[in-house]
Amino acid sequence: MDKDAIQARAVEMLLRDKRLICQWSTGVGKSLVAIRFIKENRHPGLKTLILVPETNNISNWEDEFKKFNVSLDGVAIACYASLHKYKNSEWDLLVLDEVPHINTQLKTDILSTIKAEYVLALGAVISDDEYEALINLFGTFRFSHIRLEDAIRHNLIPSPRVNIVHMSLDNTIRHLWYDGSLRTNYGVYKAIDDKLEAAKFKFNENQNEMYRIKMNRIGLERKRFLGRCKDEAIQKICRALDEKKKRYICFCSSISQAKALGGKRAFTSATPTSMKLLERFNAEEINALFVVGKLIEGQNLKDIDCGVLGQLGNSNRITIQEIGRILRSEHPIVFVPIIDNTKDNSFLTTVTDNIPKEYIKHYKF
Repeated sequence: MDKDAIQARAVEMLLRDKRLICQWSTGVGKSLVAIRFIKENRHPGLKTLILVPETNNISNWEDEFKKFNVSLDGVAIACYASLHKYKNSEWDLLVLDEVPHINTQLKTDILSTIKAEYVLALGAVISDDEYEALINLFGTFRFSHIRLEDAIRHNLIPSPRVNIVHMSLDNTIRHLWYDGSLRTNYGVYKAIDDKLEAAKFKFNENQNEMYRIKMNRIGLERKRFLGRCKDEAIQKICRALDEKKKRYICFCSSISQAKALGGKRAFTSATPTSMKLLERFNAEEINALFVVGKLIEGQNLKDIDCGVLGQLGNSNRITIQEIGRILRSEHPIVFVPIIDNTKDNSFLTTVTDNIPKEYIKHYKF
């Protein structure tokens, strides 16, 4: 099994069946299925529409076309946010990059008006709901699935070294004021967790919007609290990486954490010059980015050595994509600080279920 053979097989499947989903691990070459299909089956007037999550993904696709010497003639690349401009259009090939982005009513309504002879859907993790939405829009699809674990075992992407760094919350010193009481770190966590369980119970009893918003707000509070409790460990890991002049990405739990730990290297929605910062990283003017909610999909990051998953969540898709950013290195190293006896333990399964166990080591902080 090698990338070239896998991609060639996918091109054959798309040509034969006209509907193909490639749910492939990051790094296997999903975009090359589209590019090879265009190169090998181009005829005069072939029209292709490629839909991507963000504007900066457009240049990434353009770079891939140039890299493989494939002309962009007849190819339109646009963001899902601009989908309305293509209502009622017709194409030979429609490519849905990072296909989970289609799963809103507005997008599916517009996509239902677009006609295409061939449809190629790409994504590292695609849910059952998203799969059903594709079928409702375009009919039956062939399915090609390459899990992250399989990609590592078959040497399609580099084998990582994953370091799980175990921490614990102090339950002896009351130094945090929360909800009218002076509490320990664990006491605050438990109070937030209890509130979340109560909010979930109310939502499950009566699934109205107000209860859903409250439940999500408390869940975000818990995530950010756990993130703050990891500041010392993350700072120590990143300081060691800086001293060794390693190039790395640190995924943070909040904008405030990214700013506190990364300073001018914080790459978030609040960074006004984020693309310039990315250019500086790729030009090796800086060696680290502290990221919140960005760089998850479709970004070309050059020469990364390591990555820090500062906060895990219950989204398998996001965790897999974060790990995928890091696995672009020749010898990738991943650090995952977790707090034992908290929700982190269940979130950790998104790592341990997708990375072969022989590549995972556990340490105490």
